[in-house]
Amino acid sequence: MHENTEFRREPKGVSYIEYAAQSFNRPPRFVVIPAGIGFFHITEQATGRVRGFRREHTEACALARHLEN
Repeated sequence: MHENTEFRREPKGVSYIEYAAQSFNRPPRFVVIPAGIGFFHITEQATGRVRGFRREHTEACALARHLEN
């Protein structure tokens, strides 16, 4: 794992949180976190476990929405 990944998992600038809060009216289970140059982790918010990753932010958000269902 990248040595700088841990401090990037803070929920600063996570765009999916605002989207999910508006559309589902409940806290999201999965969030998109920047994890390096050109990589995004889809993380379970309750446990912090990484459930997947994508290179494109839009694809990462789509996967997070898919995992919500």
